[in-house]
Amino acid sequence: MKHFNKESLDYQFIDKFEAGIALTGSDVKSLRTQTPQFANSKIEIKNGQPILFNLNIPLYKYSQGQITDTTHERNLLLSEKEIAKLLSFRNQKYMIIPISIFTKGHWFKVELGVGRKMRKYEKREKIKDRELKRNLR
Repeated sequence: MKHFNKESLDYQFIDKFEAGIALTGSDVKSLRTQTPQFANSKIEIKNGQPILFNLNIPLYKYSQGQITDTTHERNLLLSEKEIAKLLSFRNQKYMIIPISIFTKGHWFKVELGVGRKMRKYEKREKIKDRELKRNLR
């Protein structure tokens, strides 16, 4: 099962990472049955810990109302070496955004992309190249 962030198509990535995510039990059950909304979600590093902001995981309908805030901050699980690499990219003014959430075994993982947002003319060139390749077939 894989949930994809459509906003990530507007970015040009220079590196990708795979990170674990700290979830509550009702979040896990909700992800197995419903699709999260990635609108304006991003990753920032606070006190040496990467944190995922604005990921909206809908409430699980059978939960007992434990958490009412569906967009609270979620910690990402990365090694110190990967965090240092993310910090160096962040200092170079690159954005870090979630590309997708997927299961690996019985764990949920987040694919992170490090890059910059494409400009309009770059998007047009990408679409033009894709159409040329399609017409050559």
